[in-house]
Amino acid sequence: MTVFRNSFKAVMTAVALTAATIMPAAAQEFPGSRGLEFVAGYGPGGGHDTMLRMMAKIIQSKKIVDASINVVNKPGGAGATSLGYLNSHKGDGHYLMSATSSFITTPLTTDVGLNYTDFTPIARLGIDPVIMVVPAKSPIKSLDDVKNAERVLNIAGGGRGQIENIVTLLLGDRMEKTFNFIPFQGDGEVSTAVLSGQVDAAMINPGAIKEFIEAGRVRAIAISTDERAIMFPDLPTFKESGFDVVASVFRGVVAAKDIPEDEKNYLSNMVEKLQATDAWKTQYLEPNGIIPGYLGPDAFGAYLEQTNELYRSTLERLDLLKG
Repeated sequence: MTVFRNSFKAVMTAVALTAATIMPAAAQEFPGSRGLEFVAGYGPGGGHDTMLRMMAKIIQSKKIVDASINVVNKPGGAGATSLGYLNSHKGDGHYLMSATSSFITTPLTTDVGLNYTDFTPIARLGIDPVIMVVPAKSPIKSLDDVKNAERVLNIAGGGRGQIENIVTLLLGDRMEKTFNFIPFQGDGEVSTAVLSGQVDAAMINPGAIKEFIEAGRVRAIAISTDERAIMFPDLPTFKESGFDVVASVFRGVVAAKDIPEDEKNYLSNMVEKLQATDAWKTQYLEPNGIIPGYLGPDAFGAYLEQTNELYRSTLERLDLLKG
């Protein structure tokens, strides 16, 4: 009987020790010891990677959360690989993926079987609008001059279907005018084209042309934000100049679909606190020429819906939608 009691006590002690080990882990708040994984849809050094690594650096240095953060790159298929990767973790809030224009355009132009509705919007962190510039010696000094030009103007920009092409199309619609859009490979080539006078005007990222505007080598005509940008306080928007054109490339983050509400709130609160820091402004937004434009989950979700429709209708006009 004594042997039985001793054996029973030993078993119960083992059970109690096991329970003591398991219970704290089970009760541990999200994200627990797993930490968080930030997913970049392009390779190291690219825009997605740069944004996420700066996010991780500031979150940890400012102790916004205590969780460990690991940035991983899942390049391929213009972001399609990262879309599939995040989708494979449906219901799990430990993953946060960068989202820019390819988050919308890749599903529209490629049969990836996913689109923006298959993910959880967390936040828009900033925008890259388009600025219209002309050579310094150009007689064009305003959008009215553009509208009143007697010939078809040649306008440089990024590739077909990209934001510069979209803004050019929208401006043509508002002016009831046709432009000859000339696509180039990257902002460097676009800058060269307008600086040398190869084209009448260019649609380009503000950060890429800012130094040439300040040096007086090109003249800025308008910017595609809804309100004037702090970076260019004297530059009118297309909208205030009488042509309702508002469009930009966004920079945001999304999580997997169907994550628990508490996990969504954790991620949302973390990102909201991040974007409110001075470090985010001075170490990321300003050096990269990005205009602040924070939106929380609900507002970002509505923005994604509007942006998807804008790209869909424009890509359809350009015959670039998937078959």
